[in-house]
Amino acid sequence: MHCKIFSVSVIVFLGFLTIGEGMSLRGLGVDPRCRCIETESRRIGKHIESVELFPPSPHCKDTEIIATLKGSRKEICLDPTAPWVKKVIEKIIANKAP
Repeated sequence: MHCKIFSVSVIVFLGFLTIGEGMSLRGLGVDPRCRCIETESRRIGKHIESVELFPPSPHCKDTEIIATLKGSRKEICLDPTAPWVKKVIEKIIANKAP
């Protein structure tokens, strides 16, 4: 009987540890996978409110560029190989340089 209670207690404890691990990653703002499934290569420059650049990480091998659109605040993943997107990235980097 004591063995059964101990086994159940261990299983419940391990379950809480597993749940806590997943929650701690989200709480730190770490996304355990790529954010972008599809990318947009068409020019949408005049509709963009802001752009975020996410370099490759252990969770995603791709450079991800996410644009927030004016008005709708919808987020769209941009194709980092598109020529107009490369120019946007260059401007962002130039503005961050001292």
